[in-house]
Amino acid sequence: MFNIKLSDEDLKRLFDAINDGADVPEDLLPKLSPGFFEKLRMAGKFDFKELDKYKIPTIEYAGKRSESVILAQAAITGGAAPLQIVRSFANGKNGNWKNLIVQGDNLQFLKTCYLNQDPLIKDKVKGKVKLIYIDPPFATKGEFKGSGEEKSYSDKIDTTEFCEALRERLIYLKGILSDDGCIYVHLDPKMSHYIKVIADEIYDKGNFINEIAWHYRTGNLASKKYQSRHDIILFYSNSKNYNFKPQEEKLYYLCIYGPGKKISFKGPHDGEDEYGEYKISQVDDVWDISAVFTLSNEHTNYPTQKPEKLLERILTSSTKEGDLVLDCFAGSGTTAAVAEKLGRRWIACDFGKHAIYTTQKRILNISDSKKLGNVGKNTKYEQPPKPFCVISAGAYDFSKIMDLRKNKDAYISFVLSLFSIPQEEVDLSKKYKLMNICAEKDNDPVEVYPVWDDKYLKDVRIDEDYLKGIIKAARGRIKGNYYIITPESCTNISDTTMKNDNNEKVNFKLLKFPYKVLEDVSRHFQIEEQPSSSKDINNLISSAGFYFNDEVAVKAEKCTGGFKITKFETKILTKDKKKPEGLEGLAMVLIDKDYDGKVFDMDETVYSKDIKDDGKVAVEGITAKSHIIAVDKHGNESKIAKIA
Repeated sequence: MFNIKLSDEDLKRLFDAINDGADVPEDLLPKLSPGFFEKLRMAGKFDFKELDKYKIPTIEYAGKRSESVILAQAAITGGAAPLQIVRSFANGKNGNWKNLIVQGDNLQFLKTCYLNQDPLIKDKVKGKVKLIYIDPPFATKGEFKGSGEEKSYSDKIDTTEFCEALRERLIYLKGILSDDGCIYVHLDPKMSHYIKVIADEIYDKGNFINEIAWHYRTGNLASKKYQSRHDIILFYSNSKNYNFKPQEEKLYYLCIYGPGKKISFKGPHDGEDEYGEYKISQVDDVWDISAVFTLSNEHTNYPTQKPEKLLERILTSSTKEGDLVLDCFAGSGTTAAVAEKLGRRWIACDFGKHAIYTTQKRILNISDSKKLGNVGKNTKYEQPPKPFCVISAGAYDFSKIMDLRKNKDAYISFVLSLFSIPQEEVDLSKKYKLMNICAEKDNDPVEVYPVWDDKYLKDVRIDEDYLKGIIKAARGRIKGNYYIITPESCTNISDTTMKNDNNEKVNFKLLKFPYKVLEDVSRHFQIEEQPSSSKDINNLISSAGFYFNDEVAVKAEKCTGGFKITKFETKILTKDKKKPEGLEGLAMVLIDKDYDGKVFDMDETVYSKDIKDDGKVAVEGITAKSHIIAVDKHGNESKIAKIA
């Protein structure tokens, strides 16, 4: 028998929440139902003793939640929608494993991995990841402005939001890391000290191995301070029993005027005879590794790209061939590319379309990239990629931050506006004799999936039987298109055509959106957008409006110096609820200059700020085989369109 023990302050907070009709504070949940949480612990969901054993200095801030509550949320909500394969590339052999590029919110993907229920990753990821490398966006509110005060990162994330967002991810990352695994957290000096205290708390201060300083030769000149030319990488193990292979660094000497007169410097051997090679003990915690410059053969034109040599050192030190490596802030895909070349298995997750296509292209073309190690500049890897998939992470958290019973009408109005569907004043459920018909789109019925009903929220999913149930209930009254607006995690099926009782076609069209939209709208009351500039690439760390699978149309024709967009249409609305005019709703254009008709192999990304008002895009190499994909500011993609 478990006793509920609440302090006077706890009772006051509980009564206030009840009187205000608000959610019970999350930190009171374990106290209110200790038996339930003990059952979760016994079932292996999480270990309170493990979480409570750390008696070390902590950092406190508004909005910080206990580790047990964070992990309990994943265990309690559960019921995640399956991860869905978007594209599959099956060259080469890799056993039953396929490497993964995950498109979606990394927090929801990490929760899915932690729950270990989805058939695509069940028993393949949780506790199996040997190395985690993450390079999260550094910037916080008011920092890192570009020229003309243009935003270079998100200016809406303040320090506490950044800390809690990253802390939550670090907690789930620990939950999927193997006992003998390691994690490397890449930061800059502005945030590293905050995250060091947080990581000490999560991973145990005794498992802190190194603070690595990565020194690079880039950066602007500074007039009133020393030049900032290094990042910090925090290196932790998950236990005392971790894998590590010391790396040796080599020092080369150039003989100039005869014996004894030598100039020493660190650097790769270029094969010339006058160099003599000497080994020093091992690599220390200050790494002089060049950043990726524009003329580098590994340059991808992704704004936060990290050099392959940096990841090569990390992976070689902390993994063996065949080990699983995870990067949930994948960016340009450097971790995946290096893992591929070193024979490691890998998972790369990112929220942005630019990152997904950049990583996909990098892996597909990896045979033409430079081989790792101290080899000549033009020595190619010359191996095809092992099988990999691009998958969609639809596992969105049904946390009750929005009381849907009280806000049902607001919810219906909001999700209809996502797809630019006007709300009708008449009761359409009577017209169609079906529940939850809330609007019409081109005179066809629009159902809003009833997530305000616990039965639907937790147990029911849109599948073939669900659609057959609609056909049966309608008794021949519906034909043509039938739309269903639903969170992605409530459906296990795509657009489907069936026959009604009169043998007429009913085209079920699913208008899906991530549930994270509701979480962030409840918190910030606005929908963020895909970046319209490479300098805004990391806005997506807190973006809500990602991919709604809405319709985008684009046409383009070749012109002198590139091509011109002659048509662009999107169904999204601007923040003031208006339809965007011209190219206003366009975020970026992805270009494949030599499309083979099978795989869209992105060669270049052009952001809207670089597109002229008349739609002209300046880009070299456009041919008769060139195609584009347009991405609107909510992340919707057009179909692949030929440049005429």
